[in-house]
This record gives sequence, structure tokens and C-alpha cells, in this order.
Amino acid sequence: MARLKKRVKKKLILFTFILAVILLGIFTFKLVFKGNEGNPDNPIKNILEKEDPIKTYTAKLIATGDGLIHSPLYNAAYNSSTNTYDFSNMLTFTKEKIKDYNIKYYNQETVFDTSSKPSSYPIFNTPSAFGQNMIDAGFNLVSLSSNHSMDMGANGARLSAKWWESQNDILATGMASSEEKRNEHKIMNANGITYTMLSYTYGTNGLGGSALTNEPYLVNLFSEEKALEDIAAVRDKVDILIVSMHWGDEYKQTATEKQRAQAKFLADNGVDIILGTHSHCIQPWEWIDDTVVFYSFGNFISNQMGAEQAMVRKVGVVGMFATLDITKTVDTENDTTTIKIDNIGADLNYSYRYYNNNIHKNDYLVIPFSKMESKYLNNYESVYNEFSEVLKAYDSNINIEPLPSI
Repeated sequence: MARLKKRVKKKLILFTFILAVILLGIFTFKLVFKGNEGNPDNPIKNILEKEDPIKTYTAKLIATGDGLIHSPLYNAAYNSSTNTYDFSNMLTFTKEKIKDYNIKYYNQETVFDTSSKPSSYPIFNTPSAFGQNMIDAGFNLVSLSSNHSMDMGANGARLSAKWWESQNDILATGMASSEEKRNEHKIMNANGITYTMLSYTYGTNGLGGSALTNEPYLVNLFSEEKALEDIAAVRDKVDILIVSMHWGDEYKQTATEKQRAQAKFLADNGVDIILGTHSHCIQPWEWIDDTVVFYSFGNFISNQMGAEQAMVRKVGVVGMFATLDITKTVDTENDTTTIKIDNIGADLNYSYRYYNNNIHKNDYLVIPFSKMESKYLNNYESVYNEFSEVLKAYDSNINIEPLPSI
């Protein structure tokens, strides 16, 4: 028995020694590793947690066309009991459509002269509530330069620019209240991908000539010289450079030679994405080298179904949402960064006018064709096919969302 006890005692001593070594190791590990997690020179952490040299960032962009606010639209949004405007019900489908995207663009065709009453064609002035409702729906990238930017004169343009400048989380470009603001070139970040946008218009319907001579920052009129100056100011500061162009011919479903030449000029000078507006109808898209170009999205929302011209009735109420993915890959070992744009897609949309019994007047709703029903548009299948072919005229490699299954 004594010898047995002696052997047990030796085993107990050995067990105690091993346990002490283990506890000491745990204590040392915690002291060196856990207690120094923030120390980049921690050798144990560096061994155990060696960083992957390849980092990948992704962002998704969605873009749509003109917010063209005729009097029937703002009359539908008006609440006489509160003397306020609310367009939010018109954006019900839109809010759901864009919610999963990071960069969300539209063109604000008309100004917000907050000192004057709303007005419609041919001199537009829009309640700023429309802009607020679009922001609330999720839009965060807005082009302001259009042929209607000077409809309310220099003061109206200035007030409209100031309204947008007060929206801190929104990148709205193309109009400015001062030279300093015009050259600010705000940089935005989407999931680690930096971007900015430049916006230009071909003209302002002959309005604001002398005012624009004295205050050219009020509206960005396009010139190659000015575009080169702006591109040079921002190209090296961002991963993605977007340019919005208000250009081309109204109600023409193909791009003009001038549009395509200007798109080539911008692509040759480092622009990644070109977003076109003004025609009030869908125009084709295409690649120019590594630059993706949408020549026109058509109207996002309008009342152009009431226009006299048959062509306007045909095209003015059909627009589109365009989508794409942006991928940024950073190789820290080789100190290289690559940017890829792919997964080009689209969904057509329709400005639906109907009688709203709740407000006892005509109302509007933007309907994506992926949510289309015959109660909104009887011949929607033929309209879908026709405008899909317009969009694919220069490049058929685009994923147009199908109509809902019947």
C-alpha cells in the first residue's frame, strides 16, 4: 500500500506541474495577445491573424430619369387644409424598388424657388416638398442642371441651389449658390467606394443670359474646357466619377451624333459612368471602352400623357430604372486598386394617372414594369417589348427585368 500511495503522489505532483504550465501559458497568451489587441506590432496576433492582402468592396447603383412636375402633379399633392404638399404616395413602389441600392440617382428637372408659388409649363417652379419626398424615399444623388434651371430667374436658381445645399447627406450637383459651392465637389462613400458626380446642361431655353454671364456658377453649362477642368479637380480623389448630361433632342428615341461625340469625349477623359437626361423618353445604352453610358432614362414622373402631340403621349410616360454593380479590389501587397462595373440591368417604369377617391381628384403613381398589371396599363406587354428594343438598340447585353408572371 505504501508503494502504491507513493506512485499516486508522484502522479499528483506531475499533474500539478502540467496544470501550472497550462495556466501560465493561458495567462501569458492573454497578457500578450488579448491585452494588446490594438497593438499592430503584437507578434502573436500577427502570426495568428495574418491579414488577407486582397480586400474587396462592392456598391450597387440605381438611376432614373426626370422629375418633371406639371401642375396636375403638384395639385394632386396639395392639401388645402394644411397648405402643404405631399408626393410620398406617388413613390410607394419607388421606395421599395430602390431600397437595396447604395447610390440612388434621379434628375430634378425643375427648380424649387421657395419664395414663389408653384408653376407649370413653360415656366416651371416646384414645391420643395417633392425633393424632400424623394430624399425620404431614399434618393441620394441628384442632378440639378437642366434647360429649366433658369425658369425662375437668378434668384429662383439661387434659392433652389441653397435648398439642395442644405441637404447634408445628399450629393446634388449642377447648380450652386456661389462659386465656392460650385467648386466644392463633395466626395461620397458607399461601402468603401468613393464617388462624386459632375452635372451639365446644353442650355437653359435662352433664359438667364446676363445672369449667367455674371454668375455662371448658378447652372453648369457644358463645355469641353469646363468639363476637363472639373474632371482634373476630382479624378484622382475618387474611385468612381459620374457625369450627368442634360442633352440631346426631346422625344427622340436615339442619341444624336453630338451626344455620342460628347460621351466619347468624357469616356476618353476618365469618366466611369454617364447618366443622360432631357429627351423625356428612353434612349439606348452602351459601353464606350470601360465607360457605361445611358443616353436617356426618360421621365421618372410626369403628366405628359396629357400633351397634344401623339409622340409625347406615346413616350412621355414611360421611363426606366437602370442598375449596375461597382466592385473595388485592393491588393495591398502589390499596391494596386482595380474598379469593375458590371451586371448592367434595367426595369421600365410608367407614370400612372388615376382618380384617387381618398383625395377626390386625379393622382399619380410610378409603376415599375416588374410590378405592372393591366389595371395600370392595358397594353403593357407591347409597350414593354417596344421600349426594351429601344434600350437595347446599341447593346443588347442588358438584363431587363421581366414582366410579372400572370
